[in-house]
Amino acid sequence: MYISNVNSASIKLKSIVQENIPIGQDLTLLSEDELIIIYIHKGSATYRHNGEEGEIKKRDLIILNPHHQLDLSPIRKIEWIKVSLSGVLFTSSLEANSQEQLFIVSDKGQSIKHYLDLTLMEMENPFRGSEIIMKKLLECVMVHVLRNNELSIKDSTTQIKHNEIEIIQAYIRENYSKKITLDELSDLVGINKYYLIRLFKQQTGLSPIDYLIHVRLEEAEKLLSQSNVTISKISDIVGFHSPSHFSKTFKESNHMTPSSYRKKYSADHVTT
Repeated sequence: MYISNVNSASIKLKSIVQENIPIGQDLTLLSEDELIIIYIHKGSATYRHNGEEGEIKKRDLIILNPHHQLDLSPIRKIEWIKVSLSGVLFTSSLEANSQEQLFIVSDKGQSIKHYLDLTLMEMENPFRGSEIIMKKLLECVMVHVLRNNELSIKDSTTQIKHNEIEIIQAYIRENYSKKITLDELSDLVGINKYYLIRLFKQQTGLSPIDYLIHVRLEEAEKLLSQSNVTISKISDIVGFHSPSHFSKTFKESNHMTPSSYRKKYSADHVTT
């Protein structure tokens, strides 16, 4: 989701290596100032991160944001490709203010592995243009991750807190049911709307309009699962005002129609 963010991110490859981790060799990954991506080619392990535990296995892609720690205990001998990047970090596109810093993605079609293998080849046999090729290959990896998962990325080179962005987020959450324009948001904080888009995207990973849509869909999900309000009425309540546009946008985000969502997540539902 929000694949266009790949083009605006300042992605820079720091290193890419292929490593083997034997059973019994517990290790701790420290991401420091870089984003760490690990592709599990063979084997499996248990992990611990911020008090949570889980298991990773073959064809899993581990994404660890900068300044975080991941503890691993191999269950079976591991073969992996480890990539360190700067200038970018991942965030949830489902929860705009998410504090989640570890993401695990499954590479069922092995497309990601293909691009990482090609990047390794360029790193091991550098030639004219190798840096450009490796950057493009890593952008392909990013696109495949974003295409199949509810994630977004944002530029980590500018992570200064902007009070104006927090004001706009609060305003959108309070007025999501109304028509909101970029000009209106620009006037609210006294910032040029084009510069505002840039700042907002750097801070949240989303454009102001994407954030507005995200808030509207969040509220729609609550109404679908917790009430018997008709879908056409929900469309109006959350600010879409067009049931067909609402249904199309909802399906693009949730991979199911509003009525299917209601049937899946609510015991009491109505037919609209």
